[in-house]
Amino acid sequence: MFNLTNKMKNILTVLLVLISTLSYSQEYYRDTIIERAVFNEINKQRDSLGIHKVRFNPDNKRAVPFGEKLVKEDLEYGGGLYHCGCAGGVEIIAFLVVGNVDTVTMSSDEIAERMISAWNRSPSHKEGMEDTHMTRGFNSVHIFKSTRYQGRYVALSVFQFLRDKSHYINLNWDENEKVPNAFL
Repeated sequence: MFNLTNKMKNILTVLLVLISTLSYSQEYYRDTIIERAVFNEINKQRDSLGIHKVRFNPDNKRAVPFGEKLVKEDLEYGGGLYHCGCAGGVEIIAFLVVGNVDTVTMSSDEIAERMISAWNRSPSHKEGMEDTHMTRGFNSVHIFKSTRYQGRYVALSVFQFLRDKSHYINLNWDENEKVPNAFL
């Protein structure tokens, strides 16, 4: 009987671990593969227009937290999209349905192409994407089940462009701030 009890305890432990693991549901996640695909598509478009490609900006501190803020607002109350206005450059945002309630149904490349297409249909986003003064970029993409779209999977991209670092240094301006340090 003692042996059966230990076996039952082990089985119960395994079942509890499985149940807690399977019932855990991540509300959203950041997808760096799609981020890279979008970054490459933007550079492909810029290059096709004779505009220099943007370099990856590892110093960006705003795109990821702002993307997370927009995601959380959608999950909590179906919040809308707006620009953060938090960096001294250009920001473009895309929000696309990329699946059904069960799964993401588009490939990373298809998502990237559709984001670029959406930005090209908006004159202000197209202008920002093709701004010749911008030399660096950072993209944050989050995938989640949107409250606004009845639980279907969506992709949210926050792409922030900046000028060369020297531009901000010469102005005594923290490039991750909207307001120059010199005016504070």
